[in-house]
Amino acid sequence: MKHSNLYRALLLAIAIIASGCAKMGPTEMGVRFRKLPPAFGGGVSSSIIHHGQSVPYWPWDSFYRFDTRVKEIEWGQRGPNQHSDYVQTRALDGNEVALAVKVQYSISTDPEKLLKLVDEVATSEQEVEEIITAVARADIRTYMNELRTAEFFDNKRKFEGGERVKQAMQERLEKWGIVIHSVNLGEHRFERLLRDGTIDSSYQEKINEVQTKDEETKRERLRKATVEADKAREFNDMQAEVNRMLAEVEGYKNQAKVRGDAYLETKTNEAKAVLAAGRAEVDGLIEQINALSGPGGEAILKLELAKHLIQANPKFFIMGSGEGSMEVKKVDANELLRQIGLIEAMKGEDKKPAVSNEKVIREGKNDGVER
Repeated sequence: MKHSNLYRALLLAIAIIASGCAKMGPTEMGVRFRKLPPAFGGGVSSSIIHHGQSVPYWPWDSFYRFDTRVKEIEWGQRGPNQHSDYVQTRALDGNEVALAVKVQYSISTDPEKLLKLVDEVATSEQEVEEIITAVARADIRTYMNELRTAEFFDNKRKFEGGERVKQAMQERLEKWGIVIHSVNLGEHRFERLLRDGTIDSSYQEKINEVQTKDEETKRERLRKATVEADKAREFNDMQAEVNRMLAEVEGYKNQAKVRGDAYLETKTNEAKAVLAAGRAEVDGLIEQINALSGPGGEAILKLELAKHLIQANPKFFIMGSGEGSMEVKKVDANELLRQIGLIEAMKGEDKKPAVSNEKVIREGKNDGVER
């Protein structure tokens, strides 16, 4: 009895010495497993260890840790979780297709689903990844072979196919707390895996040639569009310059028209004034002619001539008269007095007495003529 108690005490001391404290990381959740018979509480614990939580453990305890961050599985891509092969499927019209796929997933923090995951399908993250890989390959082959060869080049149809794969995977794995965030379909290659492990890529090579020609055609069309755009821009620039010049010319034309109209109006008014003045002058001349043609016209003419002679201050005087003509001679004062007397004598009646020089001089002064 003493030996039995000693043995138990020794085991308890060893257990205390070997025990410790386990702590989950900031994104980790754990499930305890006791390596004891079920009668002594062995098996999977019914409680969950949450993020950052610390729990004591005994030598017979172990923990199933799961990182709840979003993770990725890739095929046909170079990444941290790279799978060297592509996902093989077949198009609806028979061509075999190798797909590059990226699946994003995470483990739920729901305690009930996490316990179900540990109890039924996986006790490590590696086992979870293996399950997701198997389900993804199966569902990708199932739903992507609904597309024909041409539809793999249609991004919209490929996206719709990826969404169907995501939905199918989520329905399969949701009960174990595995969340599928996305299924992204990347590069695809029409290749066929042969029995000897080699790949027949002849169809893909033809597709590559077609794609190359298509890209060259697109580049040529783009170059053509660029040239057309450049020429259209040049045309628009030239058209703008022509419009500017036309507007400038139109402005000059309008200015010239305004100046011409103003000049025409000015000259028209001047012409009217000249015409009016001319008419007035003509009317005056007609009146003068009428006056000269009547009685006393000769006396008026002499008076006008005398006025002009006075204004001109000449050294000569009009001497003599005849039918339709008059003589102009330069004389001195004595000769002038003699000539005036002769003219007056010739004009008078035969019985009129001769006019004296003194009287002629006096009458000349009265007429305004300076002797």
